[in-house]
Amino acid sequence: MLLSVASLRQPTFNPQFSQLRAPGQSITDYVVSELDARVEFVRRKIRIAAKAAAADHDGSECLFFTLPEFFWNIPWREVDSEDELHELTTAYLEKVPAYISSLMKDLPVERYGKIVLLAGSCATLVKVGEGDASYYEVINYLLTITNKEYETDIPLMSMWPKRHVSGIDFGRNVGNQDGFWFFRLFDEFVIKIKDYSDVSAEHSYFGGYQGLFINSLVPGCPFGINVCLDYAVLKEGERDKEVEIPEVKIDFLIACGMSFDYDKQHPTAVQYSIRNDGMGGGACEVVRLEEGLIVDEIASEEIDDNLYLSVIRVV
Repeated sequence: MLLSVASLRQPTFNPQFSQLRAPGQSITDYVVSELDARVEFVRRKIRIAAKAAAADHDGSECLFFTLPEFFWNIPWREVDSEDELHELTTAYLEKVPAYISSLMKDLPVERYGKIVLLAGSCATLVKVGEGDASYYEVINYLLTITNKEYETDIPLMSMWPKRHVSGIDFGRNVGNQDGFWFFRLFDEFVIKIKDYSDVSAEHSYFGGYQGLFINSLVPGCPFGINVCLDYAVLKEGERDKEVEIPEVKIDFLIACGMSFDYDKQHPTAVQYSIRNDGMGGGACEVVRLEEGLIVDEIASEEIDDNLYLSVIRVV
């Protein structure tokens, strides 16, 4: 089975993508303006990749398109207060899925071929408790969506959350203690964040959600996802119950500061792994595996500014 893989290289740890927030602009309006710009940018890049894949990869059954971790986050320095932080979380949870869904509706399969978008991640913070005992839980989630499978008029969408929170997920941490990180998000506001998330995978189902990640969007080629630190920390099989088909042939590493481990024993069914990392200037990488070990790097062509295209053959 021939498959195309496109990845957009985009720095997200030190974001270069965001506009400054206008004086007096609400945090929700600012997020909307950022989402408008980013969706249009991604739409243009996917169209370029789809046309290149159709021209250069005759017989390819699908285009996988990846974005890095934190792609949809605005800089935390743009938040002015804890109330705005809560408003920001609401905006992310409500608006990011809607924007990604609208993006895929604009890319009909009849014109662009089958596309599976691994839409980077968006990190949100949910407050638990009040006063000195309060802390924040992280929902750092990646949405996967296709332009082929629909539920009525809505593209099929699955959500894969990150389990382990790292010490750089919200900038550089200022300390850790008893299962919590401490980050200075803005000004002198220090936030206490639980270092582990219990949120489970979900997929959309006729207006609701069910607790399973659908990874059979390309028949015969189930795929898996690790979000950054999970790649290094999770035990093999630890999250199998959250995914439709546990034995995957392609594994995606969506990250901001996590390289491939060439000494790591990966699941033996994995034939290729694709990395998109937002640390530094960003990095995109495709590797081939045999018997669970990385054995080769697959060449990628830069087909547009910071847009890379590869072809892989999965058996």
